[in-house]
Amino acid sequence: MSIVSDYEQLIADQTRVLGADHRDTLTSLRRLTEFQFDCRDFAGAAAGYEQLHAARVRILGADHEETLIMLSNLATSRAMMGDYTAAVADYQQVYDGRARVLGPDHPDTLRTLDMLADTRASAGDHEGAAAVFQQLLDTRSRVLGPEHEETLRTRGDLIHQQSLLITAQQQTPS
Repeated sequence: MSIVSDYEQLIADQTRVLGADHRDTLTSLRRLTEFQFDCRDFAGAAAGYEQLHAARVRILGADHEETLIMLSNLATSRAMMGDYTAAVADYQQVYDGRARVLGPDHPDTLRTLDMLADTRASAGDHEGAAAVFQQLLDTRSRVLGPEHEETLRTRGDLIHQQSLLITAQQQTPS
């Protein structure tokens, strides 16, 4: 038997005996999902993270940090599959939740904003990525200072997106 089928049988048994929302069932589902992600089965991981996110919403609420972590992991899986539209929407939802709960200047909130910008860039939305990187740069400059390593990296990311926009404009026939 494979690890995936072993986990699937365990999860089925735990669901039958303990219930779908029992912590042991959810732990097994999380472990299976992480295994699938690590094995680059991003579709399987996305399906697992969808289930885990839905369970966390039911049990803990939409803005709980564990719920937002599952949604962020789902966004990452979707981005790895090339489903950038869904990944951007998920990261936006994670950002909104963290901004509400942790505040807009919290390091986790800013990391989420960075992931949102990167995903927009990967999708080829350089204008949208530049706008998010500008927002991130403004916040990091204010919170961390203009010479902080993360601020400088964000500045470089913004310049890169702006350069891609200029290149695309020059290649577009008039």
